[in-house]
Amino acid sequence: MATENPESLPRQTVDSSAFSSAGQCQYCHIEIYQQWQGSAHARSFINPLYRQQLARVSNESQGAADEFCVSCHAPIGWLTEQIPPIDGEGTDAVAQQGVSCDLCHAITEVPQVGNAGFRVSPGKVKYGPFDDALQSAMHESEYKRIYSQAEYCGACHEIIHPENGLVLSSTYSEWKAGPYGSRRIQCQDCHMTPGPGVEKPNPGVAATGAPKVRDHISTHYMPGTNVFGSKQAGFEDHAALAEETLQSAAVIFLGLPDGLTPYQPARVNIRIRNDGAGHYLPTGLSVFNDMWVEMVVTDEQGSVVFQSGVTGSDGTIPEDSIVFGTTFADAAGNETDNLWEAARVLSDNRIPPQKYVDEFIEIPGLSRPGTVDIKVRLLYRNITPQGAKELGIDIADIPVTEMASAGGKIQVR
Repeated sequence: MATENPESLPRQTVDSSAFSSAGQCQYCHIEIYQQWQGSAHARSFINPLYRQQLARVSNESQGAADEFCVSCHAPIGWLTEQIPPIDGEGTDAVAQQGVSCDLCHAITEVPQVGNAGFRVSPGKVKYGPFDDALQSAMHESEYKRIYSQAEYCGACHEIIHPENGLVLSSTYSEWKAGPYGSRRIQCQDCHMTPGPGVEKPNPGVAATGAPKVRDHISTHYMPGTNVFGSKQAGFEDHAALAEETLQSAAVIFLGLPDGLTPYQPARVNIRIRNDGAGHYLPTGLSVFNDMWVEMVVTDEQGSVVFQSGVTGSDGTIPEDSIVFGTTFADAAGNETDNLWEAARVLSDNRIPPQKYVDEFIEIPGLSRPGTVDIKVRLLYRNITPQGAKELGIDIADIPVTEMASAGGKIQVR
């Protein structure tokens, strides 16, 4: 059983010659290789936002955070002691492939959830979820139950500050404590299937020319929310899957008054339900992205009479908007987005799985009888304006995904 104590697992080191390039896998697993190639896992080491934040945290921690970050973003480089240094100058081509085929299929156990809590045994044997896999000239195959369990993903998708024990990213524990965890709907059941939602059959073969057509072959797009990164890297199919995943996650319901008199303000109830994710919305390191509510109210002439959450020309979300996420405070109690400085959670208003939150916005009344039209949207983008500025990216180039929307009318009589 995996433990969740980040200090309990001794460091494992492996010779760099033990790992093979992902390119070798494509000769037999071309479809899976192409799916992985456009995934966030394949770009975990070269992701610009990660590299920028890594450099910042490394500098401010005087190198103390280096292994903490690279162990999941560049696991082969970390296991083979090619990293640090964090700039990757000493890494070979295999290590630069991030979370690659040979890393994932060398995992034999996950004795600890979080902070790269996996154990690997790279070499001729490749491990996976099939207990009847055929042996081939390229490699042997061995079944491991962990490949069909959420703990496999939890090895990295639970981030715990190694010095003060603060949970910085709790995707695994959110799943475990929620309804998906209690029903043992695994991460793989949603993120390794042809589309969002619980596992759908994906018949096929695991390798080119394999004689057995299986009921389900796991896809390796592994979509999350990274619309921008996928588009930037030229993987439009992956970007579309990320958008589809976001659009399936939440629903909005509006509570509107039946009618108003002139000048009477209205209090609009916005209920947002996490309907399709097995973890919180948003999950992960939400300090680096934005999820917020936008409301636009127009009169019968189409003129905007009220708005909330409408971004400015610089992409900034107004301060009085409804924004979902976790914020951290440093040891002095000041808000910080530097994960190494984080000492406690300052606020957390995210939406648990299969739960809803009620938010309220008051809109002013019309001066005369008529109809007001209300449109509410739940929006998401991968990078905040501050993050885009630090990366030298125009915030206008960061796609904004409409996760859910609702509308209605109020009569002023």
